Formats: sequence, structure tokens, C-alpha cells
Amino acid sequence: MEKLLQWSIAQQSGDKEAIEKIGAPDPEVLRQVFGGGPDEPTLMKQAIQVVENPEATVENKEIAFENFEMLIENLDNANNIENIKLWPSIINQLDAEIASSHDLRVLAASIIGIAVQNNPTSQEAFLNYPQGLQKLIEITSPGSEEPKDLYSKSLFAISSLIRNNVRAYEEFNKLNGWEIVKSVAETKDSKVKLRLLSLLSSIISTSDEKEGLSEERQANLHKYGIVDQLVTILNNDTHAGCIDKVLNIISTLYLYKFKFATEEIEKLTSGFKNIESLKPELSDEEYANAKKVIQ
Repeated sequence: MEKLLQWSIAQQSGDKEAIEKIGAPDPEVLRQVFGGGPDEPTLMKQAIQVVENPEATVENKEIAFENFEMLIENLDNANNIENIKLWPSIINQLDAEIASSHDLRVLAASIIGIAVQNNPTSQEAFLNYPQGLQKLIEITSPGSEEPKDLYSKSLFAISSLIRNNVRAYEEFNKLNGWEIVKSVAETKDSKVKLRLLSLLSSIISTSDEKEGLSEERQANLHKYGIVDQLVTILNNDTHAGCIDKVLNIISTLYLYKFKFATEEIEKLTSGFKNIESLKPELSDEEYANAKKVIQ
């Protein structure tokens, strides 16, 4: 309380030096003194209670889940998903037989992607519930008839999960996740294609540049004809974002010492000729690194 009083006096006087010396008061102390609603972990619990309440309206469930999504944009709250044991409830909402609406399934995928993105703590926590990744892969597997918004958000979640996380990639590989990207060049929707290319980038980037790509990963890149698909996009796509993403992937393959086959290099050479007119719209560094493959 004494610190709070000193801070308040310093604030009123505008004494910046004193304010810096005292430091900000504990938010929990402020809440207790001045009142206010529940803390954020409690709000997170309450939101999930609404989502899982069979008597709540679908509209209220969706509002509660949207509020939850906003809360976990904060890193601490994202990590609190595991601390307050909410991952199973979120993962369950991916299931059409459990979720009360399609939008709740989309929100669940979005929440997973946001929580684990660039967040090793939440990535590891999510992986403790293997049904989560399995459901995401089922939604995005070839032949899936899930709506585009759910499919796209699930791709985002998988990509965020496996980027820079070897354990996540290994689980993805065990679940035949490579099947998801085997037809990236055939995808007509540019937004979905970008999601697939981002996933492919995550797969490749989850490695050690100095050590290079593992033999297993190189073998899968050849097995699924990934370079051929990238060339197809260079030859046929006019979407600058997709082409830039392809160049990023080729650049990463070059940096990670991928062993391009002779025929792959020949195809890449022809592919580069077709994007010269788009060069001003593309990343110079990625374009330069990618072009080194054929030199």
C-alpha cells in the first residue's frame, strides 16, 4: 500500500524520476484496491464455461469464444491456457459433433494458431494433447470437404505449431502431414495457396541451417515433388504474393543445403524466365538467393 501511495503522489506531481524509481504498482493490487471485474485467467475460464454450456445460445457461445480469442493474443494468457487446463476444451470445439456451430470450429482453429505462434511454451503444451494436431490434419487432409474458412485457419494453426519446433514436425510427419502439401500447385484459391506455402515454409524452416535439411526431410521433398510444384507456380501463377513465397522457399532450400536434382534445376531455370516481369514486386534478397540455385 505504501508503494501505491508513493506512486499516486508521484503521478499527481508529474515527477517522472520518482515514477521511474518507484515503478508501476502490481495490477492485482490495483484491482483489489479500486475494484473491478475478474482477472483475465478467470475471464478465460468463464468464456469456456459459456462455450461448453448446453443451455447457452449459439450467439453467446460465439461471443464468449471471440472474447477468449482476444484475451490469448497476450502471451501470458496464451500460456495460461495450459496452466488452467483449457486445451482439451478448445480442441474439442474442432469437432463438428461437439461444437454448436461452424463458427466455433473456425474460432477454435484460430485460437490454436494464435496461441502457439512464435510461442515455444504453448507449442509444447498443445503437443501434450495429440488429438489436437490429429484433428487439424484431418480437417486439412486431401479430400477434406470442410469449408474454406475452417480449412484455412487449420492450416494456419498447423503452420504456427510446427515452425521452429522439431517435436511438432516429427508428430506432423508421423501423421502423414506431408499429404497436405502434395497438391499445393493445383490449389486455385490464392489465399489458401499462400497458407499451404506458409505450411511448406514452416516444414523446411524447422531445421538447423548449419546442419542442413535432414535426409528424411529431403527425401519427402523429392517424394512429393515439391520442387516441381514450386516450378509450376512460377510458370503459371500471376499472384505476386504466391510467387514471392515460392522464392522464399527456394531461397531457404538453398541456404539449408537441399540437394536439387539436375532436372529440378533445369525446370527452375525455365521458371525464373517467366517471372522476370514481376521482379520489381518481389523480395530482392529472396530472389537473389533463389536464383543462386541455377547458377
